[in-house]
Amino acid sequence: MSERTEVVVVGAGVGGLAAAIELGSRGVRVVVVDKEPAVGGKMRQIRVGGRSIDAGPTVLTMRWVFDELFAAAGARLDAELGLTRAERLARHAWHDGQTLDLFADPDRSADAIGRFAGAAEARGFRSFCAYAQGIFEAVEGPFLRGPRPGVGTMIAEAYRLGLGLPLRIDAHRTLWKALGDHFADPRLLQLFGRYATYTGSSPFTAPATLNVVAHVEQAGVWLVDGGMYALASALERVARRVGVEIRTGAAVDRVIVEGGRAAGVRLATGEQLAARAVVWNGDVRALAA
Repeated sequence: MSERTEVVVVGAGVGGLAAAIELGSRGVRVVVVDKEPAVGGKMRQIRVGGRSIDAGPTVLTMRWVFDELFAAAGARLDAELGLTRAERLARHAWHDGQTLDLFADPDRSADAIGRFAGAAEARGFRSFCAYAQGIFEAVEGPFLRGPRPGVGTMIAEAYRLGLGLPLRIDAHRTLWKALGDHFADPRLLQLFGRYATYTGSSPFTAPATLNVVAHVEQAGVWLVDGGMYALASALERVARRVGVEIRTGAAVDRVIVEGGRAAGVRLATGEQLAARAVVWNGDVRALAA
């Protein structure tokens, strides 16, 4: 490129595409580069038996994130994708043939749990839902919607709101320990313990804050027509529409640093893309090298 690009985004996963759309919507000149032949990152499809199936995320939650992102770019999520709200959140099955369905309607879920494990466990489910909602309400502002979320923002929010915040987010104990406040049935402990695995963690070591996922799912699970990869394709379309240049098959060899700050990237081909800033949406281990 003959002129300095304002921002280079490394990685065309969902985070990179979202960052590019945010920047492009504000008139920033953006180039996204990714080593893979197509966008999407972990949101990808594979061919099995002549059909495409999702090999990454399979359902959409926190839809409001994408509604707001698309609106900022002058688009509508509904116009870009076919979306159906799921009435059944999931069907869980055990090796002995037992099954349990959970639903978007918490009353239906509580009834199902009651039939499956008894009235006490149904009451535990209702208390668990209220507990998970409390975590969500505590982290939504400073973390989920924070421009630079992290420990610092949580500490600042705790200082502003008082010492009740650390207790509400329940970071001082493990997810497994917290589940014991609500459930006794080992099958339900196993079922709800899965929230730790969403981040590749163990329920025996992950903080109980991850129980927030339960509220996120209860707030709405959406099925995407054509599979989740259709969302990645829609993000690519909207990004290009706001002027973002996307280059796939372009592996980054190095982040160029000048004067103590990122000044662009060098591709594996030797080509250099000068930039005023670099947004990294690649593997954090690769960034360290």
